[in-house]
Amino acid sequence: MAKKTCKGLTYAKYASGGDGGAITYSGGTAKTDYLCKVDINETRDSQKEHADGHQIDASNLLTAVQVALELANNDADIKKDLLGHKTGASTGELDVTEEDAPFVGVGFILCNRFKGTETYEGYWFHKVQFSSGGVSSSTKKENEQWEHETINGEAMGVVLSRGAKALFYTHYDGQSTEAAVRTWLNGKAGISSGSGGGGG
Repeated sequence: MAKKTCKGLTYAKYASGGDGGAITYSGGTAKTDYLCKVDINETRDSQKEHADGHQIDASNLLTAVQVALELANNDADIKKDLLGHKTGASTGELDVTEEDAPFVGVGFILCNRFKGTETYEGYWFHKVQFSSGGVSSSTKKENEQWEHETINGEAMGVVLSRGAKALFYTHYDGQSTEAAVRTWLNGKAGISSGSGGGGG
């Protein structure tokens, strides 16, 4: 898939499941304008493969998915929640730790525009582990420069019911309103309709 402008970064910390049962999450958070671009790279293989301990034995199935998120805002909470960074006790600064980043469920909204009509679609990745991808810079009209941080994620294949195929993500297709997709994402992250998540 090509890079696309997106918004509505939504995530929650993976708690349990995905080994033949429903996944549970905690700490669901919904942001509004914290993504610039998303890049989803899929690997398919006709050979028998394994994903997260589960055999995939049908042809041309998804065997790996990488997700790169370009952040529009240098938000400390995102780095803490998705990368596992911590605030130093003595410095008060956000520090990189030696611990692995947590597994999270993560999703976002894509907006499609065609002949003046907007439709929205959503993606939810069931179990992802992110790492920092560095900072990219861009210049507009030769006088305005900005930097965006990218985080790279490796999605895990999960099995949501006994005997089912391993899944990496679920898709809420187009022809939807933005509000409908946001409600769908909030449901995936376990955010109740009245809580509003983590803001943003």
